[in-house]
Amino acid sequence: MKPVHGITGGLGLLLCAIMSLAYGAEPSFGQREFTARCAMCHGTSGNGDGWMAEQLIKRPPPLTQLKKANGGVFPREKITQMVDGRAAIRSHGPSEMPAWGTIYKTEIGKAGGAHSGVREEDETNISYRIRALIDYLASIQQ
Repeated sequence: MKPVHGITGGLGLLLCAIMSLAYGAEPSFGQREFTARCAMCHGTSGNGDGWMAEQLIKRPPPLTQLKKANGGVFPREKITQMVDGRAAIRSHGPSEMPAWGTIYKTEIGKAGGAHSGVREEDETNISYRIRALIDYLASIQQ
């Protein structure tokens, strides 16, 4: 009976390996946020060539070059502020880009129903979503 256990164990390990590869192929939460929220303007690969890009007054920048444009360091805090958009950044001037922090806040408010204001756990949710998106942007740098 030992050979059967060896085969069964081997098949079990093979199945685990296949499953981990399959799960590894799933897009991250940040990538899903990017696809749903950003790709229409910035393109699916982040090169500024989304289907809406030509409709904008100013063409979106390639998001794959942020690290390169910042001396080899990904500008996490600056990009976080731009994506969140709730804190005005004077040096940027008016922005065509949606303030995702405000949009997330509005979506949570609509889903939450009767309560007014943003609760601490809502802010945590918003921060998580923005952080996941920024982590994805950091991962696509060339």
